[in-house]
Amino acid sequence: MKEKSDNIPLHILPDIQFLASDQIVAFGEHRPSHRINFFAIIWFSEDKGEQFIDFETYPVRKNLVYLISKNQIHSIPASQLPKARVIVFSTDFFHRIDEMYLRQLFLPFENNGIEIPEDMVQPLQNLFSLMLLECAGQSDTSLLLKYTTAFLQHLYRFAAHRLPVASGEDTRIVKLLQLVEQHFKENRSASFYAGQIGLTPKRMNEILRKKAGITINQLVSQLLLIESKRELFHGDFSIKEIAYSLGFTDQSYFARFFRKHTGITPELFRRQAHL
Repeated sequence: MKEKSDNIPLHILPDIQFLASDQIVAFGEHRPSHRINFFAIIWFSEDKGEQFIDFETYPVRKNLVYLISKNQIHSIPASQLPKARVIVFSTDFFHRIDEMYLRQLFLPFENNGIEIPEDMVQPLQNLFSLMLLECAGQSDTSLLLKYTTAFLQHLYRFAAHRLPVASGEDTRIVKLLQLVEQHFKENRSASFYAGQIGLTPKRMNEILRKKAGITINQLVSQLLLIESKRELFHGDFSIKEIAYSLGFTDQSYFARFFRKHTGITPELFRRQAHL
């Protein structure tokens, strides 16, 4: 298979584990769209239009926080980036966060921003200031991990509307979400995922509907659709190659799936994305 050639800049974290900044920062070419190879928390400090995360529109609004995961596509269609407090960290740092329910905040099923209540803005600014101070000093990873965990814990409390949070701390749901993210390309069977959890497919879907209002098949379809859009946008793989890489048996099956969920063909999506 030919090597992939991206049409979209990849923003790469320098040789560091963690960075916090209250200045405008970019880790690559500023173009309307880019991918990231790290994890990011963006806390906007002003109202300034809109942004796109994996091709969906979200507002840029003061005291709204977005969590962006590795490999997501992020786009701010503005000549000047909005003011924001930014926290970025490597994959290794991310996996050192012990609490699974905090890591699941970064799963790409739900990208809505988390609004910081007015009475918590100053306390979280103080916590962010400690991160800035540590970054400017010894940059102790263990201390920065504690600060980040505390910050995410507060966001978790504010984020009752998010799908993963709606599942609460039920470890079965957390494990299921992680399994789906790891295996959605090669395995779409509800039986496979339920078996990994130790439940029947029927019981697993009952729990998932109650906790998150969605089924296993719907979760898998969501991730397949997101990844389909990324692949169509990124580079010059053919539709057929993309279909096979995502586990579809043929191109026509992939086209039917894509049209069912978007209303347009993969070819049209690709043309529109690069206008």
